[in-house]
Amino acid sequence: MDFYINKNATLPVLKLELYQDGINNYSYFFDKLQNANIYFTMTDIKTGVKHLSKKVAGLAPKTRYVGCTVEEYFLAYQFTARDSSKPGTYIGQFTIEFLDGSGTLIVPIREELYIHVLDGSIKK
Repeated sequence: MDFYINKNATLPVLKLELYQDGINNYSYFFDKLQNANIYFTMTDIKTGVKHLSKKVAGLAPKTRYVGCTVEEYFLAYQFTARDSSKPGTYIGQFTIEFLDGSGTLIVPIREELYIHVLDGSIKK
């Protein structure tokens, strides 16, 4: 997965969709997310140095469709100008710490989340 943001930008908001695997009870999982701490970490792909470490993230509701009975959410992180101040490529991950004692989940699971901070300056 790739996400692009310009240098010193705060938008767009990074949203990561959680996929329904058909094995677990999907609505139960979203209920558990309501009682969890969610953090975002971003690591420089070249140096391995963390650019952001355990920054508070959250949930963003998905648009509901007619007939949809289940509340669904994206994992979301709102960048600050400082967060996106250094152009480069980073690997991002969300850490979900469930407050009911059931453990910690690090996502994405199947593939890396590449965050590209673009220079974004117009040169003549």
